[in-house]
Amino acid sequence: MTDIRSNTGSRGIDVYEPKRRTGASVPDFAGDQLVEVRTYGNAGQGEVEMTGAACSLEATGFTASMTSPAQVRVPLYRGQSSTLAVTCQKPGYQKRMITVAPFDATRRARLASGVNGGLIGAVIVAGIDAAADNSKNDWRYPVAKVVMETDPPVVR
Repeated sequence: MTDIRSNTGSRGIDVYEPKRRTGASVPDFAGDQLVEVRTYGNAGQGEVEMTGAACSLEATGFTASMTSPAQVRVPLYRGQSSTLAVTCQKPGYQKRMITVAPFDATRRARLASGVNGGLIGAVIVAGIDAAADNSKNDWRYPVAKVVMETDPPVVR
C-alpha cells in the first residue's frame, strides 16, 4: 500500500486538516479509500495486465508515487473529492496519463436496484432518489486502469 504525500502541511490523510483548524471553509472529511492503480500493455493483440510501471498520482492537496500494480490510500470528501491524475511510464511503452473521477456510490447502488424492478421499479427508485438528501452519500473512486501503447518502431 502506498500513502500520499500532502502538499498542504497535513500530517495525516485529511489534506484539508490544517485549513480546517484555522476555521477556513473546506470540504468535510469523509474517510479514505484504497484506490487500485493497474497498468495494461496494448500491443495490438489486446490488453494484457503488466507490472513494474513507474506511476504517479496527483490531486488537489496531495501526490503519490508507486510501481504498478499498487493500492494508494486517498482521502474522500464526498462530492468535493478531487479528480485523480495518474501517469505511468515503462521502458518500451509510451508515457500515459489518465484521470479518475469520483462517483456517488450510494446513488449508483440506489438507481441500479431500480433497474431490477423493470420500468415501474426504475420510476419509483428515481422518485426516491430525487427526494433523498444526497449530501451525505458515500463517494468512491473506480480502479485507475492505465492502458499503455508500445513505443513506435524506430525507423532508420
